[in-house]
Amino acid sequence: MKTDKEDIIKIDCTTITTWRNTRTGETFKEKKEGADIVQDVTVQVSPKGLDIMQKVMNQKNDKPKP
Repeated sequence: MKTDKEDIIKIDCTTITTWRNTRTGETFKEKKEGADIVQDVTVQVSPKGLDIMQKVMNQKNDKPKP
């Protein structure tokens, strides 16, 4: 399946990674390691990108199943 680069829609988003100590609740912007440290990732999608994603999902749901 061939796709032209012009057909690809870019969705603007920002990825934010933080590290959190599960015992104390303290958060860090720089990577920390340890037994109680977990990595949290947040993805923020622009309103325009969210609209595009919703349209695509609705189109996919509207197609009848074979």
